[in-house]
Amino acid sequence: MSASAQVPAEPPVKLAEVVVTPSRFGVSDDPTASSATLTQADLETLPQVGEDLYRSIARLPGVASDDFTAKFWIRGAPNSQLLARLDGLDLIEPFHLKDIDGALSIVDLPSINRLDLVTGGFTAEFGDRLAGVLTLETATAPRGNASTSLGLSLTGVRASQAGRFAQGRGAWRVTGRRGYPDLALKLEGRDDEVFPRYYDGAFKVDYVVSTRHRLSFQALHAGDTLTFREDNEPELHSRYRSDYAWLRWQGEPRDGWVGEAVLSYSHLTWNRQGAGFFDQRLRLDLNDDRALSVLAFRNDWTLAVSDRLVVRGGVEAKSADADYTYVLLREENAVVNGVQVVDRRTANVYLSPGGEGWSVFVSPRLQVSPSLVIEAGARLDRDPAKAADQISPRFNASWSPGPETTVRAAWGEYHQAQGLHELSVADGQTAFQRAERAEHRVVGIEHRLKSGLSLRAEVYQRLGRQVRVRWDNPVNLYNVFPEIQSDRTRIAPSGSDARGVELMVARRVRRGWGWSASYALARSEETVGARTLPTARDQRHTVFADLSYVPDARWSFSAAWQYHTGWPTTDVGYVLIPLNNGRRFVQRVVGPAYAERLPAYHRLDLRATRRWVLKRGELRAFVDLFNAYDHANLVGYTYSANVQGNQVTAQPKPKDLLPILPSLGVEYEF
Repeated sequence: MSASAQVPAEPPVKLAEVVVTPSRFGVSDDPTASSATLTQADLETLPQVGEDLYRSIARLPGVASDDFTAKFWIRGAPNSQLLARLDGLDLIEPFHLKDIDGALSIVDLPSINRLDLVTGGFTAEFGDRLAGVLTLETATAPRGNASTSLGLSLTGVRASQAGRFAQGRGAWRVTGRRGYPDLALKLEGRDDEVFPRYYDGAFKVDYVVSTRHRLSFQALHAGDTLTFREDNEPELHSRYRSDYAWLRWQGEPRDGWVGEAVLSYSHLTWNRQGAGFFDQRLRLDLNDDRALSVLAFRNDWTLAVSDRLVVRGGVEAKSADADYTYVLLREENAVVNGVQVVDRRTANVYLSPGGEGWSVFVSPRLQVSPSLVIEAGARLDRDPAKAADQISPRFNASWSPGPETTVRAAWGEYHQAQGLHELSVADGQTAFQRAERAEHRVVGIEHRLKSGLSLRAEVYQRLGRQVRVRWDNPVNLYNVFPEIQSDRTRIAPSGSDARGVELMVARRVRRGWGWSASYALARSEETVGARTLPTARDQRHTVFADLSYVPDARWSFSAAWQYHTGWPTTDVGYVLIPLNNGRRFVQRVVGPAYAERLPAYHRLDLRATRRWVLKRGELRAFVDLFNAYDHANLVGYTYSANVQGNQVTAQPKPKDLLPILPSLGVEYEF
C-alpha cells in the first residue's frame, strides 16, 4: 500500500438495523457485537440445568427465576407477560411439565442460532404482551454433507440431523428429545412422589426461491406426562400436548423493501385427572380438560423511504377457539353450628369460547442527525375474547455521542388481552376480563471499551393501569392441586408499579478469561385495596456473576454465582374452634398475602466441558455441579398445628429448593 493510499471506511450501519430499544440482551457468535450480552459459546459452557434455553438466559439483569421452573419473571412480571417468538411463530405456554410450573422449555437449546431478549420498552411491532419479548431463530443446515448430533445426559437424550438439497438452495433440519427428569429426582430422593416424562420434536425445511425470496416450513410437537403420588393424598395424572405448524416467507421484493409473512396453526391440549382421598376419608375427583386452536396470519414490512427515513408496518389476523371441561368434587372438613361436618364442593363447567382478533401497526424511524435516531409508532389491537380495541402509542430514541457510547430511551403503552385458554374456571371465572394495560419508561446507557469491556446501566419503571384479577397460592407456590388449597387467594389489584436500576459490566472473549457481573436494585408492587403488596418474585437486591476460562479449543471451565434477597411469602396460623361435643376443631388461618419474607437466596454452579476432534466429527462431554456448596435455599414453608392445652401454634417446616445436584452428559456431532 502506498503512503497516499487510505484505508476504506467501515460501511455505515443501515438505519433499519440501528438498535433503538433499551433493555435488549442478545446472543451472537461475535462477542464484540453491539447487542451481544451472551455468546453462543456462553450458552453451551455456562452452568445450567437440563440443557434448557430458558434457564441459560435467566442470569440476565431484571430476570428472576427459581430452581424448579424454567419460567422466569421479567422485572417483577410473570412469564405469561413475555412474548416468545420462534422463527416468526408466537409460542403459547412453551413449557414441559406444567404441574411443576413449567420445569423445562420445549425449545431445543443447540438448535438456536440467534436470540434477543427485551425486558422493557419494545417497539410497536410487538403486541399483546405487557413486559417483554423473546425472539428466537433456529440454525440453518451447514454447507456440505449432512450433519448429525447425538446427546445424552442424566435428564434425557436428544438427536438432530441437518442437510442440504437442490444444489444447496434448500436446507432441512429435524430434532428430537426425550426427557427422563425422574432420574435426576432420584438423585434428590424425590422419585417416590413424582414421575415426569417429556418429549418434543421439530422439523424445518428452508428453500431459497431466488436471491430475493426465501420460504420455510416448520412443525413443532411437544408432549409430557406426569404422575404424582403421596401418602394420604389423591393421585394426579396429567398429560399435555402442543402442536405448531407454520409457513414463513422472507423477502426483498425490491431494493429497500423487506418483508415477512407467517401463516400458522397452533393446537394445545391440557388434561389433569385427580382421584383419591385426603387422610383416607375426604374424597377428591377432578377432571380438567382444556383445548385451544389458533389460526393466524402475520405480515410485516420495512420500507427504506430514504437514507434518513425508514417506515415499518404490519398487520395480523387470528381466529381462535377454546374448550373447557372442568368437573370437581371436593370434600373437606367444616364446622356448622358447633358440629364438625364434611362439606362438599362441586363444580361443573363446560365452555367453548371463540373469537377473531386483528392487529395493525406503523412505526416510522427517522435519523434526525448522525448521532440521533428516533422511532415513533403506534399499534391497534382487537381482543378476540372481548371484541374490544386497544391503542398503544410508543416512542424510542437512540443517541450516540461517540462511537463507543449509546444512550437509549423508551416510552410507551402496552396491552395484553386475556387469552381464550386463560379463564380460571377452577375458581369460578367464566367471563373474560378487559385487557391489561401498562406504561413503560426506560432510559439506558451502554459503553464499550476497546479492551472488550462493556458497561450497561438502565433505569426503568413499569406502571400497571388495568391489572387483571387472579388467584394465587401465596403460601405454597408449588402444588399439583392448587385450586383446592386453603391458601387459595383472590387478588384484585387496582394498579402496579415495578421500578429499578440495573448495572452490568462484562468482558466476553473467545479465548482466555471472560466474565460478567450485574447488580439490580428493584421493587415490584401491587395496590390491593388499602395495602401495597410485593409481587411473588419481588427481589430488592440481585447480584449475578459468572467467570469462564477457555485455555484452548479443547477445554472450557465456568462458574456462575447468584444472590438475591428473599422472596415474599405468607404466614399461616391456627385457631381452636370448640364443638358441641366438647372437642375442638383446628382451623387453619392464612395471613395477609406476601406480608413476610424468605431468607436470602444464593447459589454457586460449576461446569467443565471437554471437546475431542475425531476423524469424523466432534465429541463433547460436560460435568455440571448445581448448588456446589449445597446451600439450603427456600421456596416457602409447610405448616402443622401444635396443640398444647388451650393454645395452638403453627410449626413451620422449611420447603427447600434443589440441593447440590451433579449432572453429566455427552454430545457427538458428525
